[in-house]
Amino acid sequence: MRVLAERSGYLINPIFLNASRENNYLLAFYFHGLFETVKHRDLNHIDPQQNMTVNQFDDFVAYFLEHKYVFIRPEDLTNNIEKDNRYILLTFDDGYFNNMLAVNVLEKYKVPAVFFITIRNIIENRSFWWDVIYKYRRKQGISIEKIRREESMLKLLNYRSIDKYLTENFGKDSQNPWSDIDRPFTETEIRSLAANPYITFGNHTFNHTILNSVSREEIKEEFDKSNKYLLDFTGKFPSSLAFPNGYYSEDALEVAQETGFRFAFTAEPRKNHLPVESEKLIRLSRFMANPKNIRNYGSFFRLGYTPGTLYSSLKRFVDSFKCRRDS
Repeated sequence: MRVLAERSGYLINPIFLNASRENNYLLAFYFHGLFETVKHRDLNHIDPQQNMTVNQFDDFVAYFLEHKYVFIRPEDLTNNIEKDNRYILLTFDDGYFNNMLAVNVLEKYKVPAVFFITIRNIIENRSFWWDVIYKYRRKQGISIEKIRREESMLKLLNYRSIDKYLTENFGKDSQNPWSDIDRPFTETEIRSLAANPYITFGNHTFNHTILNSVSREEIKEEFDKSNKYLLDFTGKFPSSLAFPNGYYSEDALEVAQETGFRFAFTAEPRKNHLPVESEKLIRLSRFMANPKNIRNYGSFFRLGYTPGTLYSSLKRFVDSFKCRRDS
């Protein structure tokens, strides 16, 4: 049914787009890693996570420019942006060095992006824990399904418990990067990128802590420790944060506002209506970018949904029909 939902969307989306309004909405997207080539992806140095090649990223940007989208920074949202326009905002999560592959594309098209970085991985040159799981388990021949279950289990743990798990299962050096594909930025690289007019940096916590499972005090510590380094690296206090895994709580929202953030990015896949309310913390939804052919897949994003949401709607309809039939 998932395949049916996606193929159905390709057929019906153009019809809906002709009748829909794209103006006065913001589409925000998040990326993780970029691959130089498909061969680099197939090395299995990082969890693919819907990551795309740099050529696919180039096509992604070109597609939205062709459809008259204006690429903006978060700060533009509170600076009286023009009405009756369609806007797009690009973000990269975690702090992979391979995000350097995006820079030439951003400069080519003169579009901005926000890099949300997890500080501890950068100052300690650690691979991200989900990549450690993925690359070692794939090397052992473990199935994707089992890897996903293991990753889901670890998301319930704090970073200390995750570190212990990685050491016990893969050795004390398991978080050492294997290549430029899986390593994070260095401090020097961030300082250099901070001078690029198309790049800004945002807070992704110090330890990539899932914020809906910790106390207010821990949330504040995660934000403050990260901000201290970001200020040192870039010379600026970050205005934006992205919640790790998109998870947040009322405490996280309140502490974010108290800390001084203006924008908080989730992983809720929907469009953002404009104009935004500017008197308090602005919460923005994001779609995960997808490596599929953007010429086909882009219509889903522009309408504000994904094949997954269409599938869920179809499934609810089929299930309700079965219930009526069986009753």
